[in-house]
Amino acid sequence: MATSITVEEESLIPRAFVLKYFPFIPVKGKGCRLYDEAGREFIDATSGSGVYLIGFNHEEVVKEVLDQVKELFNYTTLYFYNKPSIDLAKTLGELSPGGFSKKVVFGFSGSDALEIALMASLHYTGRSRIISFSDSFHGTLYLPLGVSGILRGSIGFNSLLAYRDVLFVEYPNPYRNKWGVDGYEQPGELTNLAVGELEKAVRETGGVSSIVVEPVQGDAGIVVPPRDFVREVARIAGENNILLVDDEAQTGLGRTGAWWGIQHYGVTPDIVVSAKALGGGFPLSAVIARSEILDSLPRVGLGFTNMGHAVSCRAALATIRVVSREELVDRARLLGAEVLKRLGELGEKYHFIGDVRGLGLMIGVEVVEDRRSRKPSRLKALKISWSAWRRGLIITTLGRQGNVLRFMPPLNIPREDLEESLRILEEAVRDVAEGRVPDEAVENIGGWGSW
Repeated sequence: MATSITVEEESLIPRAFVLKYFPFIPVKGKGCRLYDEAGREFIDATSGSGVYLIGFNHEEVVKEVLDQVKELFNYTTLYFYNKPSIDLAKTLGELSPGGFSKKVVFGFSGSDALEIALMASLHYTGRSRIISFSDSFHGTLYLPLGVSGILRGSIGFNSLLAYRDVLFVEYPNPYRNKWGVDGYEQPGELTNLAVGELEKAVRETGGVSSIVVEPVQGDAGIVVPPRDFVREVARIAGENNILLVDDEAQTGLGRTGAWWGIQHYGVTPDIVVSAKALGGGFPLSAVIARSEILDSLPRVGLGFTNMGHAVSCRAALATIRVVSREELVDRARLLGAEVLKRLGELGEKYHFIGDVRGLGLMIGVEVVEDRRSRKPSRLKALKISWSAWRRGLIITTLGRQGNVLRFMPPLNIPREDLEESLRILEEAVRDVAEGRVPDEAVENIGGWGSW
C-alpha cells in the first residue's frame, strides 16, 4: 500500500539504491522496538540491518552523543586532533586479534573500509591480484563491488575493471555447494574440496596481494563454513606471504558470540574491517591492521574530511562499553544456541524450511520449495516476511536467490521480546503453510534477489 512519502521517494531516489520491503515508515525507536507514524509497534529482528547491536536509542549512546554535540560536532582530523577518535583507535587495537603493533583508519561504511583495506594490501605488497569467494558481499564502492561474488553475473557489473584482477573460489556452504556435498555430514570432505580450489588458484596465479574473507557470509544467507576452512585459508595466506583481510562488517563486536567472528576459528588476520554496529547507529567504519601495512600508504592518500568524526566515535565507545559491561558477547552465544534449537524444531514441522544455521545471534533460515529438492523459494520467504511484518515483527531476506530469512536481533533483546519474535515468526510460517498469504501481497517487494 503506497503512501505519499513512498510515492515521493520513488520519484526522487533511483531504484538502484534501494531494496524496499514494505511501506513502513519508522519514526521512533527504543530498544528492539520501532514505531510508525500511526504509533504501531514492531519488534525489529534485524537490528536495522545489523547496525543497532544494543538496540535503538540506547540511553548511554544518546548521552555521549548529546554531550559531544553540545560542545563541538567535529573538526577534521586531517588538520587537528580529537580525543574520541584516538580513544576508539586504541580500544579497537586492544580488542582485535593479534598482539602485534596496529594502526586504525576510520571511514563511514563497510564499503569504504573495505576499499581502504584492499588499497592498503595492494600498495603494501606491490601485487595486483585479489582472491575472494563465491556469494561474498563486501560493499558497493569500486573495489568492494569487484570482490563481491554475490553480484557477479547478476546485475551487469561484469565489465568493471576491478573484476579483471579478482579470482573467485568456492566458499564452502554446507547446505548448498557446487560439489553436492552435505557439509554437515562431511565437513572434512567439503573443506578439502574448497581448500584444493583455493590452493590451485594461488598456485596458478601470480601476484596475489590478499585473500578477503567473511568469517560467516552475511548477505549470502548467513552461511557458516566448516571450522577448519577458515584456518586453512589463513594457513595458505601465511605460507604464500599473502595478506588475510577479515571482513567483520556484520560479524564483529559480539554478534556471533565472540568479539570477532574470526575468533571462532583461532585465526589472526592481517587486516580487520569493522562497520555497521560499530557506530552505535551513527555512520562509522574502521580498518584495523598491522602498523606497517597502513604506514605504507602515501600521505593523505586515503583521507576523508570527516573521518574519525567525534560524535560517531563517542557513540562507538559507548556501544563497546555496553557490550562489555553487560557481557553481551556471552549472551549472544547462549541465546543464539537456544534460537537455533527452536528454529530447528520449527523447520522439522514444515517441509519448506530447508536449513537453519548461524553463529550467536546471526541466524539464517533458508526457505525452499521442499526439503527434498532444495529448490530456493524466494516467494515463500517473502510471504513469511510479509506476514511477520503484518503481525508486528520485522524480518528481512538475504541470499543470491533472496530465499533466506535473516534473524539478527539486538544482543540485549529482552527475553520476552525474543519469545514474542519467535512466536510471531512461527505464526507467519504457519500462515504460508496454510495458504493465507496471496502471491499479490508480495509482488511489489524488492529485497535481495530482485535485480
